[in-house]
Order: sequence, then structure tokens, then C-alpha cells
Amino acid sequence: MENRYLRKDDKLNNFIPIPLSLLDSKLSSTTLLVYGCLLGRGILSQKNGWYDQNGAIYVRYTAPQLARDLGKGKSTVKASLKELETAGLIERRRMGLTMTNIYIKVPCSSESGQYSDHAGQKSDLPKPENKTYSGQNSSPSEVRKPDPSKYNRINNGTYHKEYIVREGESF
Repeated sequence: MENRYLRKDDKLNNFIPIPLSLLDSKLSSTTLLVYGCLLGRGILSQKNGWYDQNGAIYVRYTAPQLARDLGKGKSTVKASLKELETAGLIERRRMGLTMTNIYIKVPCSSESGQYSDHAGQKSDLPKPENKTYSGQNSSPSEVRKPDPSKYNRINNGTYHKEYIVREGESF
């Protein structure tokens, strides 16, 4: 790749926008990159008119797509998405069985370290309904006693009982 100096008439394309206020936050660097990718998609959604009935912009970006785009693992990206939700920077809303709308919140820094969409106001997004889909079991899974490990059987003498070698016997 060839590099050159940035000029006054250059337009920057294909970059990840990260708000400066988040650089001082306790978010991990991977989480900042994930947020930047989501925000970049949010800008694109804004241009394309992807908003809900309340006017909130949303994106559709799956964890495998994010992982591939950032060169990270799916579990790392999922942990970063969870971290962004905990920080109040995104909200995920399921739309059916497979699609999830991710609503991006613009940071308005507060003293608590949390971020909100409109200077501390509560979100005006509709609350999701708890639905059970056909084939989904809503009861908790049964808790069973785990099988004993090989380590436990060896240590309690199940495997190596004392054997006395008699004269004339061989192993």
C-alpha cells in the first residue's frame, strides 16, 4: 500500500468514527472498534433512511459479520456488544427469529460513566415483548449431577487396587 500526505481537498472514505469522549472511558479497545463500526453503519443507515416509527436509526450487523470485518473472534465481538449494552451505548431489539435491530446511542457523557441517547432521558424505543416461538422450550433446563471424572475414580482407588506380585509372576 502506498501512502501519501493528506491534502486539503481530500475526502476521507472508509474510516471508523469513534467519539473522542469514549477514548477516556473504561471500554476496551475492541469494544471501541465495534462501536465505531456500528456508528459507521449508523451513518450509512441515516443516509438510506433506516429508522423506525419513532425516528430512531438502527443497523443490522451480525456478530459473525463484525468479527470478519474486524479480524476478531465471534466470542470477542459478542462480549464487546454486551459491554456496549451495559454502557448504554446500544440497544438490541429482536425482529423475528433471526434479525436483530441494533439502535446506536450517541454518547452524552455523564459523571456515572454511563451514556444515554438524549442527555439522560430514558429511551423512547418500544420495549420488547417476551414471546416464545414454536419449538422453543421456555422451562428451565434440568439440573443433573455431573458424571464423576476419571480423576476422582483414580484417586478413590477404583482403578489401582493394590496387587501383590507373587514369586514367578510377571507383569
